Amino acid sequence: MNTRATTPAGPVDGVERLHGTARPDRPSRAHRAAGTGELTFLGVVHSEWTKLRSLRSTVWTLASAVVLIVGLSVMFCATEAHETDAEPAFDSTFFSLAGLFLAQVAVGVLGVLTITGEYASGMIRATLGLVPRRLPMLWAKVMVFAAVTFTLMLATSFVAFLVGQRLLAGKDLDVTLGDPGSLRAVVGCAFYLTIVGLLGLAGGALLRHTAGAVSALLGVVLALPMIVGMLPASLQRIDAYLPTTLGETLVTIQPREELLSVGSAVAVLTGYVVVLLAAAAVTLTRRDV
Repeated sequence: MNTRATTPAGPVDGVERLHGTARPDRPSRAHRAAGTGELTFLGVVHSEWTKLRSLRSTVWTLASAVVLIVGLSVMFCATEAHETDAEPAFDSTFFSLAGLFLAQVAVGVLGVLTITGEYASGMIRATLGLVPRRLPMLWAKVMVFAAVTFTLMLATSFVAFLVGQRLLAGKDLDVTLGDPGSLRAVVGCAFYLTIVGLLGLAGGALLRHTAGAVSALLGVVLALPMIVGMLPASLQRIDAYLPTTLGETLVTIQPREELLSVGSAVAVLTGYVVVLLAAAAVTLTRRDV
C-alpha cells in the first residue's frame, strides 16, 4: 500500500488557510527563515499585503477618498466656471485638489484600522507569534500601507486635476501639468494623504484603540486648526506648522506669506511621522500584547 508522507501545517500555513490565502504554487514556507517558523521580512511584507487587501475597510475608505477628491474637484471647479468673475489670484490647481481636506479623514481612518483592527480581533497575537521581534511587523505595515495609499492617491490626484482643469477651460482659467508648480501640487496631494494615513497608523499603534486613535487624528487635522484660529494673532503663526495647513502648502501654487515653503512643509510632515513611528516602535517592543 502506497503511503504519502504529510508535513504538519506550520503556523504560517494555518494562518493562510484561515484567511484563504494559501497558494499551492508558492508555499508559505518560502517566506520562513531557514530552520525556524519565524517569517522573513519578505514574508512579513507579503502577509501585511494580504491582510490589507482582504479588509473591507480598505476598499470602502480608499473608495471614499477617491470619490471625495474627484467629486469635490468637479463641484468646486464647476461652480467657479459658472461664476461671472474669477478672483485675480484664483488658484486653479488648488481648487481641483481641494477635496484632499475631506479625503484625509478616510485615509487617516484606514491608517488607524490597519493596526487597531488586529488588536480588536485578537489577531495581533497570531501576527506577533510569527514575528516575535515585532518591529518588522510595524515596518512592513508602514511600507505596504504607504505604497498602496500613495499609488492610488497619486492616480486619483491626476484625475481630479485633469477633470477640474477641463471644467475651468471654458473661462480660460485652466492650467496644465507643465505650468510651474502644477505637477508638484499633484504629487504633493498624494504625499500629504499618505502622511495623514501614516499618522493614523502610528497613532493606532500607540493607543491600540480604534475610537481613541481616530478621535485623536480628527482632533489634529480638523479641530486643532479651528482652535489655533481663535488664538491671539501673535500665536497664530503656529497654524503654519499644523498638518492640515502643511497639506494646503503642498497644493497651493499662488505664494502666501503665512505658509511655509514647500520644502519646509515636506520636512515638517516627514518629521511628524518619524517621531510618531519611533514612539510606536518603542511602545510596541516594551508593552505586552
